[in-house]
Amino acid sequence: MVFKIAKALGLNSDQQAALVLASPPDGENIFLAVLKLTSDDAFTRGRQLLSELSDLYFEPNGNGVGERLTGVFQEGQQKLQDTTNFSLLLGAVVGKVLYLIGQGEIVAYLRRIDHLSLLFQHSSGQLVSGFLQEGDRILLSTQSFTLFLGEELKNSLELPILQWEEEVANKINLGSPEELAAIVLDVEGEEQILIPHTAEEAEEKKVLPRLTLSLSDLSLLIKRFFPKSSRAKLIVALVLIAILAAGTGLKYQSSKNEEVNRQFNEAMQRASDDFAAAQGLADVNPADAGQKLGSAKENLKKALSLKPNDQKANALQAQIEGSQGSVSQKYENTKFDLYLDLNLIKNGFKADYVSLSAGKLLLLNSNDQTLVLIDKDKKNHQILAGKEKLGEAKFATLNGNLAFIYSVDKGVLVVNVDSKTASAAAKLDKDWGEVVDLYGFAGNIYLLDAKGNQIWKYLPITGGYSDKREYLQKEVKANLAGAKRMQIESSIYVLKIGGEILRFTKGTADFFSIGGLDKGIKDPKGFFTSSEVDNLYVLDSGNSRLLVLTKVGAYKQQYLGDKFATVLDLVVDEKIKKVYLLDGNKIFTMDLK
Repeated sequence: MVFKIAKALGLNSDQQAALVLASPPDGENIFLAVLKLTSDDAFTRGRQLLSELSDLYFEPNGNGVGERLTGVFQEGQQKLQDTTNFSLLLGAVVGKVLYLIGQGEIVAYLRRIDHLSLLFQHSSGQLVSGFLQEGDRILLSTQSFTLFLGEELKNSLELPILQWEEEVANKINLGSPEELAAIVLDVEGEEQILIPHTAEEAEEKKVLPRLTLSLSDLSLLIKRFFPKSSRAKLIVALVLIAILAAGTGLKYQSSKNEEVNRQFNEAMQRASDDFAAAQGLADVNPADAGQKLGSAKENLKKALSLKPNDQKANALQAQIEGSQGSVSQKYENTKFDLYLDLNLIKNGFKADYVSLSAGKLLLLNSNDQTLVLIDKDKKNHQILAGKEKLGEAKFATLNGNLAFIYSVDKGVLVVNVDSKTASAAAKLDKDWGEVVDLYGFAGNIYLLDAKGNQIWKYLPITGGYSDKREYLQKEVKANLAGAKRMQIESSIYVLKIGGEILRFTKGTADFFSIGGLDKGIKDPKGFFTSSEVDNLYVLDSGNSRLLVLTKVGAYKQQYLGDKFATVLDLVVDEKIKKVYLLDGNKIFTMDLK
């Protein structure tokens, strides 16, 4: 492959700088970097750092590209830890593979086949990689650069690379903005070298001598050989008519065969191209990969309708079917195994929610408010409390050795799972509008108030818990109407009835955008994430599937199966690649790929 690179930079100062580096600017092993930092002598320091990181990357150390790039990134983090603020994005292109790792306010986009995809945003040091293909364009930039271009970003990336560099530079010069830095990488095919035909090849084309026959010669032949008698003339005429008819038929059949061959070859070419594109997108954008795979199937179906027994077409069909899951990350016919029948704990035991913490599952019997703790690995269980202690308990969540319960008549309670003692954490409060979920995180208690458009927070203090505090800052205009569930890791995620997911960090709205789905979320029953997992899982009940998303909403995988339509809640243990699915009075498990 051949790569072309363009750069764009805004104004820099002694205190703030945004810089890029591409080294070397050509070849098939390229190191890329985007840096934004705030510090004393920022420009000089940033330029020197990028040069050092480039040298470190190209030092031979026996490690693979991903490991080497990760090591260089960690070195950059170490050298920037004393700065006020920094964002760093590193990339490497080796052969046909792109590697990216970054932290802070940086973004990466891929434009492929007229479609613009976000590779990552606000990344926190996770390495991603994928295959490049001819015609791709990669944009690596500070987030302020994409905000500066706004709606013009997509159109600008359609420009030829030199024109892009010129027009963006002109726009930056007019506005004189700061903290802008971007690299564009174009992937082009190798230049084809035309080899002239040799004299021998030209001679081989002369297979048959050219035959010509003039009308006068034809007339003489007819007069010499055409019979004189009427009967003989009739026979000859009939023979000529038969020959003419046969020739016409052969010509028609030949023309028909040529048309079939043309349609077959076109369908096969499109199917092959779509399949190749799907394979190239698999690691970068599974959703687009799935669409390309579907297109490949449709074109192959047309080809097989024309030539059902064609060897190449059947071989391509087997190849597509064999790679469907790995390309589109869409897995059908999910296998479910029974993990535990809750009737074994107590006859008629039925739960609507399940919570996971420290290897333990917490369940609340919705029929009689029995609170049960289950050892996930051993399947041992113990009853922690009942209605006498918990009252009209509605929700329960587990955080370490503490279970938090929301009770309609008693407020918020806390149960120590070791001593089985229960105590009040927060009394009923007239300011609560409609509490639809609660969650325990880092010892704190959070109540999701859908009617009050607030998340109430209670902190542990000596002798109990603090008075309620508003988690959402006053300037945040959150619409929690229709809120259904809440999950917490470093951010708080709220699932709404229609499938919308909100994300809040430190009391303010944070970026979350569901993208790359082949169809929208319908009637979700629950979702799960935590600080112990890398992904966010959504029970898309209306579509009978489990969605696996990144923590900012990008599509990663989906699993299809009828049981997903009926299960009520889930928890995930990514270390052993297991999903635990609560289906009323039973818990099932499934394996992650």
